[in-house]
Amino acid sequence: MYGKHFESMYEGSMYGSGVAVFAVWGYVISHARKGKIELNAKKLADTLGGSVGEIDAAIEYLKGADPNSRHKSHEGRRLIQEGQFQYWIPSWEDYQEIKNEEDRREYNRIKQAEYRARKKQVNGKPLAGEQAYLRTGETPHEHQ
Repeated sequence: MYGKHFESMYEGSMYGSGVAVFAVWGYVISHARKGKIELNAKKLADTLGGSVGEIDAAIEYLKGADPNSRHKSHEGRRLIQEGQFQYWIPSWEDYQEIKNEEDRREYNRIKQAEYRARKKQVNGKPLAGEQAYLRTGETPHEHQ
């Protein structure tokens, strides 16, 4: 499967938390299904190339309260243990909504470009916002 890493992950309250924490969290992001994940420290140590102790410590860190977290629910915890190896990710739905919002924006951007192209073909004239680009010879992408 896949997961989406947001650059804010590296700038927020996890900043400086260590390679093992980011490796485990990356694994969680890419392997979680509907906000649930199964984590076995022995398996993760083999998969990620670390020691069982490092992986256990990273999981404990991710289970811990984080008063500086952007997600205040559940005291900022990233993982909530539900069983021996089963965990729930409290922020899962929030990040899925962000992804869907980004997808929606991309869809709207493409549809708007298609609309402008169709409108331009109908009357053969540039649209209002295109006048400046035509005078300078720039394309809209060069201007940004």
